[in-house]
Amino acid sequence: MQHAPRATTLESGVEWRTVALAVVIHGSWVTLVLTHRHVPFWLTMGALAVVVAWHGSLQHEVVHGHPFRSRLANDALGSLPLSPRIPYLAYRQYHLQHHASSPLTDPLEDVESYYLTGDRWNQLSRVGRWATTAHTTLAGRMMLGPPREIVTAWSWQFREIRGGDRTLARWWFAHLLSCLVLAVLVLGVFGMPILTYLGAIYLGHGLSLVRSFCEHRWVPGSASRSAVVRTGPFFSLLFLNNNLHHTHHARPGAPWYRLPALAAELGSDRAAAQGAGLYNGYRDVARLHLFRPVDVLVHPMHSMLGHDDAFVQSAP
Repeated sequence: MQHAPRATTLESGVEWRTVALAVVIHGSWVTLVLTHRHVPFWLTMGALAVVVAWHGSLQHEVVHGHPFRSRLANDALGSLPLSPRIPYLAYRQYHLQHHASSPLTDPLEDVESYYLTGDRWNQLSRVGRWATTAHTTLAGRMMLGPPREIVTAWSWQFREIRGGDRTLARWWFAHLLSCLVLAVLVLGVFGMPILTYLGAIYLGHGLSLVRSFCEHRWVPGSASRSAVVRTGPFFSLLFLNNNLHHTHHARPGAPWYRLPALAAELGSDRAAAQGAGLYNGYRDVARLHLFRPVDVLVHPMHSMLGHDDAFVQSAP
């Protein structure tokens, strides 16, 4: 099993702003679970979805070495499974591999790339091509993305386990056990309807995918392949400023609250505008790509002559 490099942080000691953020996120989750009988189910589901997405942003922050100097403490914080999608430790591994990958977006090197190779496109069925094409729109990413990512991640990780990866097996065992304990508390002890909680997880995962939807795009040469979405306080806080994605990749060890100042210092807006893209908020992203593909499907460095679908050869 290949382990990714450890994340670094610009901070020394405990980052108390991130600790306070973690308390607010987990406290919000507990409050919503405890009060669900007194709140309309749709309001509980929507609020929990926001908390689940926010928790995903916190896990991303923890992956990069925050808020504690102790990796063990960070792993304990990140491993709380408010969303049972995959084990935190597995997410940490492949996300750090994503940061270490070169070139970024290459589907053979970048584990978080949404691009396909020409061979992989030609292997897809008609339904598979339809689903993959829909996945390149914002609406398709939010609706189809959660089950698609779960099936994809679970498939390759369980293949690794069957192939003898004992470390990954231990991570999954601990994750499933903690998910079982959480389910007993939420569904059994506190009596939340299962559809309410599963609906919140689904919607929360879809909301998280809004952030990652346009984060990376292949561009030739040395231009930045990380985008920037300039947005207001709600999405900036929900995504912990990771919408400033060029800045995050330029300084992956920087805590979330330093990214806006670093973006100005690094000229991230200009770099993104010349590369993967600069967007004026997520309304702009939706206007451009709600039902229109954000990019080509087949990576330009892995395309093949003779595709029977012109979409995979030229950008929209």
